[in-house]
Amino acid sequence: MTNKPLKKSRRKTEQNILRALGHLLLEQGFPAVGINAIARQAGCDKVLIYRYFNGLDGLLTAFAETTELWWEVDEIITETAEQISQQPLQQYLQVLLKRHLEALQARPLTLEIMAWEMSAQNNLTVALARTRAERGMALVKTIRAHYQNPNIDIGGILGVFGAAINYLIIRTRNSAPRHMTEEWWRLQHTIAQMMETHV
Repeated sequence: MTNKPLKKSRRKTEQNILRALGHLLLEQGFPAVGINAIARQAGCDKVLIYRYFNGLDGLLTAFAETTELWWEVDEIITETAEQISQQPLQQYLQVLLKRHLEALQARPLTLEIMAWEMSAQNNLTVALARTRAERGMALVKTIRAHYQNPNIDIGGILGVFGAAINYLIIRTRNSAPRHMTEEWWRLQHTIAQMMETHV
């Protein structure tokens, strides 16, 4: 009986610490992330971060496990098999790339982790990279199942253009929406041209 309040108190503190990490990432970006700053934000002693998470690396791992870092395939592919079969592959890939962009726009926290990934590696950025690769492969596998023996490298196309979208949205994540719209229009136009010319 006496252990239940302690366990409840620990869970609450752990949740506060995890929320504090997410808040710092969103509000101040990855340079602000550190044990002292997280402890201040969570309103707890930094000793508890070491006790509950074994330090910053453990905390980043726990955060990755409790946060939906990347889209699921069914968020990107929303059509039925019949609806997919009615669309030319080139056009459908453009639709999927746009949904990829929209999925990232809906995850500002993921964008901050991706920006962090460009300058450093840690347990959180590694977890994101692993999840991103797994979901990307699952997406390609699903598309191939609908378009038997395509003459194009679906994985290569989505990989190259997806990386361009990732870079664009990271670079413009704090810009005005209009700037993002103009940048995306240029990229979308380039994707369409290259699809028509080379695919």
